[in-house]
Amino acid sequence: MNTEIVEKKFNEMGARVKFNEPLRRNFRTTRPFTIDIRKDGEGEFFDIRVKEEIEMLVLDVQKKDRHLLLMARDPDNPKAKFLCGHDERAWFTCAVPESAGVSSVFQAKQALKPKELQELESQEGLKTSRAHKRHRKLKSGRKIHRQGEFMFIPQHGWAPPKGFQTTILKNEPMQRGGGNSHNAEYLYRTGGERVYVSRYSQEAQNGLTEKQYQKELKDKPEAVQRHNWRIMVRNPEVYAKGKISHVEHKTLDLGNVWHKVVLNTEDMAYAAGNVTFLD
Repeated sequence: MNTEIVEKKFNEMGARVKFNEPLRRNFRTTRPFTIDIRKDGEGEFFDIRVKEEIEMLVLDVQKKDRHLLLMARDPDNPKAKFLCGHDERAWFTCAVPESAGVSSVFQAKQALKPKELQELESQEGLKTSRAHKRHRKLKSGRKIHRQGEFMFIPQHGWAPPKGFQTTILKNEPMQRGGGNSHNAEYLYRTGGERVYVSRYSQEAQNGLTEKQYQKELKDKPEAVQRHNWRIMVRNPEVYAKGKISHVEHKTLDLGNVWHKVVLNTEDMAYAAGNVTFLD
């Protein structure tokens, strides 16, 4: 595998990249291809661990925007594509849903927007030049905000239902995968599924159901109890207001207006399992 061309493309957008053989655990290769963000004495770099037989191509580079679209032809998933770039204070990578069939950075960013947001921006006639701004104003006057993989849609005039069962959470973490959490000053959620989250396993980072957790606890009690577990809610309908903070992003102030919180579509990509750094 010739990595020189790929390395050159990463350098063009101002990033460093290192290539290594896939990590082995218990004498078995975990995955033929993984991509991560790591740090050394010179700062952050893209750590790509890949088998020799896997072909990698950079389909598009946007130097000014500091983004590129990487394709890895994995026998198990020949259309695996990853958006790699810089967002505010750090480098990131995320898998793009294979069904989108993207070939450019712009298309990849669009594909990572949830359908609800795509439809809203289409209805409002959002200009292409503003399609991926972190703060973009719609014709109606509403402003969409983004912080990492979280997007916030204003709901003017909306408020959580009043009643003794309504709970407004304060300084509540929002998280998907093993990355650092985004913290909402005020948050309201409804519906969803209760899950147990920890670094116990890759699956546990996205949450184990009650049944899955109890099975692990029964089969491997010592291993499970060595980890800290947090009870969270997966796939609820979420609304937030006030300040949204994250260690790698500028604090976002939503003010006193409730915003619907939606996530990007990375979890719809089969290749998401190849990304070990989530943000």
